[in-house]
Amino acid sequence: MNPVEQEEKKLERRYKKERGLLLANVREVAKTEQGKALIWEVLSMCGLYSQTFTGNSQGAFLEGRRSVGLEVLQLLEDMDITFYPTLLLQKQEKQND
Repeated sequence: MNPVEQEEKKLERRYKKERGLLLANVREVAKTEQGKALIWEVLSMCGLYSQTFTGNSQGAFLEGRRSVGLEVLQLLEDMDITFYPTLLLQKQEKQND
């Protein structure tokens, strides 16, 4: 293995370790009702299901916000593929009560 490949392997191992720690932290936050409320609020702020096209520069701002929300969703999916759908169902049940 050449030095470039060695460095790539090293970076890949470090990324996997850091990603694993991040997922563990998200998992801990997601266990609590306060954590779920925070996650819901952050996703709501991101406007995942909102129209982002405005025809002006605000569209880029809104799309950036939405992009962050998509990254958070991916993080949640990597943590537990059932977390977000369950969160949606729980939110719906609370609204129906």
